[in-house]
Amino acid sequence: MGLTAFRARRLPAERIAFHLRRIPALRSRLVERFAADLRELHDVLEQTDLRGHYWMWGGLVLGWARDGAILPHDSRDADFAVADGDFHRLVQAVPAIVRAGFRCDRRFVNHRGLVTELTFVRHGAAFDFFRMFADSGGLRYFAYGADKNGLVELEKSLVDQPRVPFSFLGRTWLKHEDHELELRTVYGRWEIPDPAWDYLNGPNIEAHRTWQYPAIDWRGGVADLTSDPWAGTRDAS
Repeated sequence: MGLTAFRARRLPAERIAFHLRRIPALRSRLVERFAADLRELHDVLEQTDLRGHYWMWGGLVLGWARDGAILPHDSRDADFAVADGDFHRLVQAVPAIVRAGFRCDRRFVNHRGLVTELTFVRHGAAFDFFRMFADSGGLRYFAYGADKNGLVELEKSLVDQPRVPFSFLGRTWLKHEDHELELRTVYGRWEIPDPAWDYLNGPNIEAHRTWQYPAIDWRGGVADLTSDPWAGTRDAS
């Protein structure tokens, strides 16, 4: 996966944000800015049809459950989830998210040609929305990266659960009801910090494939999502 001109233009800002977070004197301020951006995103989505149809998971829920706060080392990445049947609501919310100052950055496509993840960026942080596919009482989602064998697509599983409200960062969000079960599924012994944890080797991997569509640059907003027949054509009612 080569470095495109689109990615090269964004790389300096990403590197600056990464290094600033390593300066202890700045870390708390950057975490608070990340929290402010999360609140802004929440408030924007409250005005769209995605309201009540997405939930928080991953590192943010881990920080809330373990420390009652954003994890300082994980203040550049926010994970949200959207059910496949509601993915069109996220697509329709893209213009409102962009108007609020979040930029379209990455669009991930799986081996079936389906968009499985959208990433927005603001102030050097990524706001990732994972598309969750129903599968025999569970959920499947996809992650991408590179290991010693090259570019990889990982298919992972979660237990599907009811979503319940919880308070975090001065806002009310949704999460899966049994967040401890979900955290065990993703992280294993989540109560104890594990610096060696790597999403490419997580305990819930169901399939490991060569990444067939590694062109991730998301340049065209909603227009870049129309090749997925399920992304924007469903009735939002």
